[in-house]
Amino acid sequence: MSETDPINNFKFLTKYKNKLDIGDCKLFVMRSQIGKDKKTQLKELVISYKTIYINTYNIVIMDISKSSG
Repeated sequence: MSETDPINNFKFLTKYKNKLDIGDCKLFVMRSQIGKDKKTQLKELVISYKTIYINTYNIVIMDISKSSG
């Protein structure tokens, strides 16, 4: 999704079909630069949520960096 227009032209990355209720949801985008020249950029989406009734806290990390090429 676009940072400037998140409502249009987006694509679902996850879809859960377990029909359990979730709560305490958080989304973060982590950015970092690696390599000696610091030109390689990484971008990761961190999704965390609590699953109600089974009392688990889930954290999912996805690489959303654009590949060069």
